[in-house]
Amino acid sequence: MTPVAVIGTGLIGRGIAEVVARAGFPLILHDTNSVALEQACEAVRAAVPAAADVRAQTVLEQAARDAGIVIEAVVEDLLVKRQVFARLDTANPDAILMSNSSVLPITQIAMLTTYPERTVGAHWWNPPQLIPVVEVIRGRRTQQEVMRRTVDFLATLGKTPVQVDLDVPGFVGNRLQHALWREALALVSGGICTPEAVDQIVAATLGASLAERGPIAEMRRMGPREVAVELADVLAFVNSDPRPARLLRERVADGQLGAKTGRGLLCWPPGARSRAAERLRQHLERRLGRTAEVAEIADQPLSEADSAIARRLRAALWREALALVDGGVCSAETVDLMAMKTIGLRLAAMGPVENADYVGLDLTLAIHEAILPSLAAGVRPPERLADIVTAEVSAQSMVEFGGNSLNSIIRRQP
Repeated sequence: MTPVAVIGTGLIGRGIAEVVARAGFPLILHDTNSVALEQACEAVRAAVPAAADVRAQTVLEQAARDAGIVIEAVVEDLLVKRQVFARLDTANPDAILMSNSSVLPITQIAMLTTYPERTVGAHWWNPPQLIPVVEVIRGRRTQQEVMRRTVDFLATLGKTPVQVDLDVPGFVGNRLQHALWREALALVSGGICTPEAVDQIVAATLGASLAERGPIAEMRRMGPREVAVELADVLAFVNSDPRPARLLRERVADGQLGAKTGRGLLCWPPGARSRAAERLRQHLERRLGRTAEVAEIADQPLSEADSAIARRLRAALWREALALVDGGVCSAETVDLMAMKTIGLRLAAMGPVENADYVGLDLTLAIHEAILPSLAAGVRPPERLADIVTAEVSAQSMVEFGGNSLNSIIRRQP
């Protein structure tokens, strides 16, 4: 089988490496931190005892030279990613170069490469071992053959590729996720509620329903008139600031980065991050039907004040969902599928604030700086709200999303 190189052995890189090894591909791991590199190799071998071949490679160019597919999973920094891709591109002019960027446009990442047609986005979700979808993003010059081979490769790994043909910051899933995160952090930063309260309210509302019913489907269930009335009442209070929340900026400036430093928006005593990871894993396995135990999650009653906060959080998600469809970025079905199979799967176990701390406030800040200026804003729902909410759901969208047969095509509509 074609050797696969994973560049970067952080939280996501290790997870991707495990999935690749479990599928039987020879695996090459690279990291600038030799200790982290060896630890990652040991972790993959422990998780996949039958792995055919797991090698550590300290030289970036050699890792690329020996692989037919290269998956970059380094820090979410455009300059760093550009430099990495320029070196990968020179080292191996034949390999497919995939970026796991969360929000940075693939076209910009490939800016310094000689062969940008070989660069493609492959955005995995945490934890990669369990979240079923991977967004496949076409850069402005990405070849169709590279897109096809990437989709086929991810399907071989057991993932469901969702093809994104419009290279916008944050693609689809993260535009939804961080619209919700922005509102959650704004509520905490403004002193309206505590970090713990935000996560509890999300778990009791969106966390109880989003894995089963996407935002557009929920609006269809309510009806366009009721949705319009609710948004008219709530959107004036929903945050539209293109800057990251003040509290987030302050925490990062103070070096309080979340789980990895022991303190962020929450307190993380020793062992808390690993316990959170295990709790999330168990929750996802129940949600995905991989264990015999099934956790029933029902809507929980809220106080009047908490209900008002819940409406703001939901409106923030709805505003971005409607903007994606109204702007021709993707279909309503794709919005729902991405919401359900990414953030929807996780919210009941790990809310926005805990998740920001878990992945690192420095990463959350970098994502917000890149994506917030382009997210939906304003106090009015789109003029086409009634058309979007009342549109018929296509038969294709009813395909079982957990299988590899679904390849949603996201493109600007004529």
